[in-house]
Amino acid sequence: MMRRGRKALVALDSGDWCFARVVGRRRVEPGVRVQLQVGGTGSKLPTFAITDTGAGDGFAL
Repeated sequence: MMRRGRKALVALDSGDWCFARVVGRRRVEPGVRVQLQVGGTGSKLPTFAITDTGAGDGFAL
């Protein structure tokens, strides 16, 4: 089963960028922190969830 979410460009803390699916709050504003979700989502894109400021793996743009 694929989880719904918004497609977004994610700037990782490592300096890399990726196109990903972001799940969480209905309205996602640019610059929100996200964390990679581990597990089989059935999607071709990596899935990130919105997290608290100061935590996570990068920023959703």
